[in-house]
Amino acid sequence: MSIVRRAQPWLGTLVSIEIVGEGDQALHATAFAAAFAAIARAHKAMSVQDRASDIARLNAAASGESIQCDPWTVDVMRIASRLHAATGGMFDVALGTAHGTAYRIADARSVVKLDGASRVDLGGIAKGYAVDRAVAALRACGVRRGLVNAGGDLRAFGSGVWPIIVRGGSGLALERGAIATSQYRDGRSPSRDDALIAPSARAVHRLDRTVTVAAPRCVLADALTKVVALSGDASHPLLHRAGGRAWLQ
Repeated sequence: MSIVRRAQPWLGTLVSIEIVGEGDQALHATAFAAAFAAIARAHKAMSVQDRASDIARLNAAASGESIQCDPWTVDVMRIASRLHAATGGMFDVALGTAHGTAYRIADARSVVKLDGASRVDLGGIAKGYAVDRAVAALRACGVRRGLVNAGGDLRAFGSGVWPIIVRGGSGLALERGAIATSQYRDGRSPSRDDALIAPSARAVHRLDRTVTVAAPRCVLADALTKVVALSGDASHPLLHRAGGRAWLQ
C-alpha cells in the first residue's frame, strides 16, 4: 500500500488530498481530478471575494430579489439556517448585519434576499462543506481510503488511523470522520487574519484560544468551531446532537 498526495491552492488555503491505494495511476488521476473539481466548484460558488460568486451576487442584491445559485450554495445556506436556529442566532453567516432574517431558501437553486442591508459570508462553514464534497468525489471514483485537508479542516475515510497534529501542538488519531481547528489571538486567526464576530454585538469576540471540533461531517466540524469559540462551551448541547466532541486550549 502506498500514499499518493496532491495539493492545490483553493478556499484561501492549500488543499491537500491523500489517497491510499495499490498504485493504480489511472484511478488516482481520475480521483484527484474529481476531488479538486469539487473543491473548485465550492470555492467559485461561495467565495465572498469573487464578484461572480453566488454570495457576492446575493450581497449586491436588493431586498426581495431572488438569486439563482449553485445547488451546493443553497444546501450550505440551508444548513446554516438550521444552525442559526439551533444556536439561538449565535451561528450567523450574516454576522449580525441583518435586521431579522437575512435570506429565505426559495427552492433547490434559488435564494431570496430578505434584508437589503445584510451581508452573508459562508467562510465559517463552506470550507468544511467543500471537504465533504471532495471526499464524496473520491469515493465515487472507487477510492477506499483517503484524507482531505483544507488548511486544518479535514476528513478521513476508510480503515486505518491518521495521526493529526492540531494547531497548538496537540496530537489526535483520526480514523473516520472530520476534524476542524480554529486558532484565535485577540479574536483573529493568525494564519488568515479573519475575525471571530459575535453577531449579537456585531463586534470581534476577543478570544485567545484554539478550538478543535470532531464530527461525522466536516461541514459540521467547521461550523461548530465557531459555536464553541463564541460560547466558550466545549460541551455545548449542539455537539452531542451532531455527534461531535470539542477541545478548548
